[in-house]
Amino acid sequence: MAVELQQTVDRIAAKSRIVFERYEIMKRQVKADAERIARLEKDLAVTRAENEKLRTRIEYLGIAATVAPEREDVERTRALLTQLIREIDRCIVDLND
Repeated sequence: MAVELQQTVDRIAAKSRIVFERYEIMKRQVKADAERIARLEKDLAVTRAENEKLRTRIEYLGIAATVAPEREDVERTRALLTQLIREIDRCIVDLND
């Protein structure tokens, strides 16, 4: 009976060591996972900030493209200004005469 009891205690001790070793492994794994999660959350925050910045830039570029004059408008404006300058020059010549 004492032998059986000792064997049972030895088996329980061996199984306890296995459970303890697995617990330590799991504890290290949980710590490593928590650190990885923290890094990933930081990366996610940086990516979200960059994403928001790029969205704002897209919005500004869209507005700028809408507001920016087209090539035809620029050419028409230049032609009009040239014509007005010629008229002013003619007026100055007439006044000088």
